[in-house]
Amino acid sequence: MSQEQMNAQYRCILDGLRTNAERDVRLARAEGDRAGTAKAQARLETLRAALEIYAACHFHAHGERPWPREVAR
Repeated sequence: MSQEQMNAQYRCILDGLRTNAERDVRLARAEGDRAGTAKAQARLETLRAALEIYAACHFHAHGERPWPREVAR
């Protein structure tokens, strides 16, 4: 598998993770569940932080980000 194919697959997986985390925040807000919203927001922010840490490590090791910046938001 080429690097481009691996990056495309990885981006697909990341998109799903981020989409699910954002959905959880929206659902908790829609239900008016403040504790659930806080928990879901914390999970989303943790995911974003982990992705940025991974991207920084990859950049340091390989000189380029593993995915475009707008994907890692």
